Parts: sequence; C-alpha cells; structure tokens
Amino acid sequence: MTFRNTAAAVPLAILFMLPVSQLWAQEANYSIQTSKGSTLDVFSQLNPVVINRIHSWELALTGPDESPVTGAEIFVTGGMPDHDHGLPTLPIMTRETSPGRYLLEGVRFHMPGRWQLTVTINSHQGDEIGLLDFEL
Repeated sequence: MTFRNTAAAVPLAILFMLPVSQLWAQEANYSIQTSKGSTLDVFSQLNPVVINRIHSWELALTGPDESPVTGAEIFVTGGMPDHDHGLPTLPIMTRETSPGRYLLEGVRFHMPGRWQLTVTINSHQGDEIGLLDFEL
C-alpha cells in the first residue's frame, strides 16, 4: 500500500493515509502532523485489525511543543466511499485516559475494501480535521 500526505483545500485540515496493517498496540502506528503543529498518534488495541470485531483505538494528541493536549473533543465518522455507506458502528471518544490520550470505543469494519474515517479535533489550539484512508 502506498502512503502520501496531501494538503486539504479546507482550512485547518490535514489529509493522511494509514495502512491498517500498521496499527499495532505497542508503539505509535503513525504520527500525523496537523496544520496547527500538533501531532496525533494512532494506536489500535486489536492486532491485526480484522473484519467484524468491535475494538478500541487510543489516540494521543500532543501540541507543537510536544506537551499533551488535554480537554480535547475528538469525533470520528466515516465509511466506504466506493459503496456509499457509513460505518456499521458509531465510534465514540469515551474518555481521556491520561493527559492527551483519548480512548475511542466501538470501532468495527464489517467488510473488506477501502475505508475513510474523518477525525475532527476540537481543542484549545483550534479545530482540525484529518482523513484516514485505508484498505482492509
């Protein structure tokens, strides 16, 4: 799978691609540099990510100075654009587990193919949007 970063036409948005095969639980699967200079690290609690299994993700958000961004709201939506349907579940950020680390629960993918997730971050640093595009 190829990887690329693409600047978005929408202000404050960063688009990124992340192969699901890189979502490991021990170390950051991928570090995304946002337009505000923040970094979002993505971790999957399921290794490997498989179809039809509900699992959780941990998202670690740090500011430009590498300090944890606390008190953020993170929303995830998405689906399969080639099939014109959304996610089979509604993943929700349930809590901040430690400063700057957020638990996203209820992640499930119900079929193989191309998936796109939109991550919206609202914090004291401003609003940002990321697009996670991957193949299962």
